[in-house]
Amino acid sequence: MKHRYFREWSVAAAVVIVLALLAVQAPAFFKANQLLSTFVEAAPILLLACGMALVIICRQIDISVGSQFAVCGVVAGLLAQKGTSMPVVALATLGTGAAFGAFNGILVAWLRLPSIVVTLATMVTWRELLRWWREGEYVRDLPPSFQWFGLNQTSGQIALLVAALVLFLVLTLALKHLSWGRFVYAVGSDAEAARLAGINPQWEKAIQGGIILFAVAADGWRQRKNAH
Repeated sequence: MKHRYFREWSVAAAVVIVLALLAVQAPAFFKANQLLSTFVEAAPILLLACGMALVIICRQIDISVGSQFAVCGVVAGLLAQKGTSMPVVALATLGTGAAFGAFNGILVAWLRLPSIVVTLATMVTWRELLRWWREGEYVRDLPPSFQWFGLNQTSGQIALLVAALVLFLVLTLALKHLSWGRFVYAVGSDAEAARLAGINPQWEKAIQGGIILFAVAADGWRQRKNAH
């Protein structure tokens, strides 16, 4: 028990040391604007990490997130370019990402294909389809309301941080306190034992695939809005 959280505390100590060095060598790093900018840049990593953590807990991997991130960003941009309302753009982008993830999850769970093979194939497929579709052209002439959710830059950045933190907290609490979270850990520990206990490993894997690409879609929408 004494060394139960040794690795976690070691990482925390290393972070504190780095922050202390920054405070001495680069005090400007801790200015409010700089910290806000740093946190905003880290928000997409947090979103992706939330989804990827579920996949890894289930003893799987997904390397196709980059290609699907790009597709989701283009979908968001094209819909906004046509004057589609922001709620519809958001729902369509999130739906696209969730569909991609569910597709990966179904191939892995029901066809029993290795996740590394499935996601390598979909990574190349979606990337090349996007290249063929757009021919390398950017999505241009986006409406002003598309950037930062129609808010000013500071308010938009805060909204993004809050959204990322809410997703993180929801997933953390769900994994710790809901039966679904225990099912995820059970499938990752031993899928056959989980099946004998009445848990459907196939459904769990498919759901995790959908969740990670839902997070990717949210990130793609966020990045497209910020890039405008």
